[in-house]
Amino acid sequence: MTRFTTLLTVLAVLLGLAASAPAQDRARAKEVVVAFAAEPRTLLPDTIVDWTTNNMIEHMYDRLVDRDPKTYKPAPMLATGWKVINDTTWEFALRRNVKFHNGEVFDAQSVKATMDYIKDPANKTHYTPRWALLKEVQIVNDYTVRFVTEKPWPGLIDRIAGSDLLPMPPKALKEQGVQALAAKPIGTGAFRFVQWVRDEKLVVERNPDYWQTPAEASRVTFRFIPEFSARLAALLAGEIDIMKDVPPQNVEMLEKSGKARLRATVSSRINYLALVNLKPGPMQDLRVRKAIHAAVNVDELIQQVLKGRATKMCGSLSPINVDYSAKPQCWKHDPAQAQALFKEAGVDPTKLQLTLDTPSGRYPLDKDVSLAIAAQLQRVGIKTNVVVNEWGTHLDKIKNRTTGDMFFLGWGPALDAQNTIEQLFLGKQTYSSYGNNAALEAKINQAVTIVDPKKRLEAWAEIQQLVRDEAPWVFLWQQHDLYGVANWIEWTPRADERVWMYEAKLAR
Repeated sequence: MTRFTTLLTVLAVLLGLAASAPAQDRARAKEVVVAFAAEPRTLLPDTIVDWTTNNMIEHMYDRLVDRDPKTYKPAPMLATGWKVINDTTWEFALRRNVKFHNGEVFDAQSVKATMDYIKDPANKTHYTPRWALLKEVQIVNDYTVRFVTEKPWPGLIDRIAGSDLLPMPPKALKEQGVQALAAKPIGTGAFRFVQWVRDEKLVVERNPDYWQTPAEASRVTFRFIPEFSARLAALLAGEIDIMKDVPPQNVEMLEKSGKARLRATVSSRINYLALVNLKPGPMQDLRVRKAIHAAVNVDELIQQVLKGRATKMCGSLSPINVDYSAKPQCWKHDPAQAQALFKEAGVDPTKLQLTLDTPSGRYPLDKDVSLAIAAQLQRVGIKTNVVVNEWGTHLDKIKNRTTGDMFFLGWGPALDAQNTIEQLFLGKQTYSSYGNNAALEAKINQAVTIVDPKKRLEAWAEIQQLVRDEAPWVFLWQQHDLYGVANWIEWTPRADERVWMYEAKLAR
């Protein structure tokens, strides 16, 4: 911890008593302040694939299908149930007596209009390629819809059970347009939009007419605080009530503060160092990618930077993923092997000048991890320039293929193979860094359509081994999430990272 961080956190503790009055006022008013590293990229649902954005949007919009907070299996939400009609048709029964915040009725037309928005290329949403297998949504009656797919798609229910389909009000969408909904969201969710102050905060208020029991919190404010230390200082000073990503080295101080408690969970999110092969450069050579992998000491990063709060991964999926295979073996840290691979590739590592793009404050100690990786690469002679990006800029660079040779990213929730492997190893997908491998892409496209569970699992296991052997990333770890939570709030973090204040229980 830097001297500045130490002074900051000590100051926060000293100020805690003086700042406790506003926190007590919020507790009485049942107003919760949650600090994230960045603001949303948009308030329009079904548009941007970004955890930060969707965690805030989902306070105002409901999912068609949710995930059970304990088992993470698909669970009813706006859809009360579903059944498979045949290999290419799913039928969903919709919840009745649900209204959008503007009074519009939620029904089958809401689902169809939303999917029409997603599928329309003119809208340029990140979700369009994720629904490539969907042929159409058919309205059976006001409260029944059918999803018809081009090919068998057993993973469709996993695709729906998340942020991939948040129904929008069709009348408002048609008459007011997407820009109006981006400025003032209109969902069916537990909270209604109040205001968005750019670079500062997003405020939502309890929806008293919510179709479930109304939330305990009367108001939720999301504050945008990029630095870990500043978030922690704000929590200890009583300015915020929940923070994500408590720095591991500050856990003991937090627990001794008496003002907040640590709430931890092993996340489904995976962290990795992408070795970009989608543009000309050294990473197009498999031997160079293997050499980079051999030069990075993942165990050292976990112990020295993250203080042991991460679970090492050997491949593209973690054990929490339902399609996980234990067969891929970890790449070994072996600097001598790295040098041999560079020699075989005809590359002098001392002549390499690589660029590593990283966010700062988005994932646990992301910038620190990236700087440590650069230092490890320096040990084998590689000069690495670490470029620290604001979160939105980082996503744009990945999407637009303008990053350097490497970038640090986390992916989650990573609960099934299709929503991880398909999204990250098909070159056409928004966040992929690796592609143009025709054989691998064909196997991925085939695996998605296999109906038999055993055969599908076998197909994903084979793909995981192929991906491991291609070394498209430095496989890092399954993330451990550390939250700081004020004493007057009872809230349990989820492995799927849904920070949903509807689930928060407040002191009475």
